[in-house]
Amino acid sequence: MIPLLFVLGLVTVQLADAQSKYFSLSVKGSLTTGSQLFPNPTSAYEFQRAQFFSLKDIIGYGVELRYRFPETDLAIALSADYLRKVEASDIRVAGKLIPEEDGYRVIPVELTGYFIIPISGERIGVYMGGGVGAYFGRRVWRRANVEATTIDAGNGYGIHVLSGISYRFTGFFSLNVELKFRDLQFDSVTQFPVSQTLFGSTLVTLPTQPQQSRVHTDGMIIQLGAVVDF
Repeated sequence: MIPLLFVLGLVTVQLADAQSKYFSLSVKGSLTTGSQLFPNPTSAYEFQRAQFFSLKDIIGYGVELRYRFPETDLAIALSADYLRKVEASDIRVAGKLIPEEDGYRVIPVELTGYFIIPISGERIGVYMGGGVGAYFGRRVWRRANVEATTIDAGNGYGIHVLSGISYRFTGFFSLNVELKFRDLQFDSVTQFPVSQTLFGSTLVTLPTQPQQSRVHTDGMIIQLGAVVDF
């Protein structure tokens, strides 16, 4: 009788623990399909303000802490990601090709509300969500191996929406696949620390006036996350 009571007690504790797992921690990777960098967004000339170059296939990673409200289909989460995209090119100076790199890095911090669609089962879950975010970013710009200094890091704000599917492998581990659309935008001011530099035997002139630029991402985001409930 005592062993039987012990087993029943253990099962009861395990069920209670399973039912009380309201928190989850997700580690995720992401691919953003497209973004634009505007090098002269405050120019007095319209055609210069409209000029941009595209940055595609931005790889990112991040973490998310989620809380599901007991006995509801609602949850709330706080997440932070890291995105970085820099592309290399060459410019011609005095008949020589000089390397240049241009791009950005940004840390989106977002608050998301989730609705778990009631058709979800024990193994497969379907959900949708949306929320707001703050974006902390800066332009990454190098010319002739000299990097421009950030004198005003950009902060931006925006909204996002998403939908996802989860597959539960055990009582505490699952995988999520999400499609997300994020309206991310921020400005950044950079300045080269010197007016000239030597690249080999070529004298390269660098702009020393503060340069304001703007980054905007409007592509689709594909996310894959590994989730642990606790």
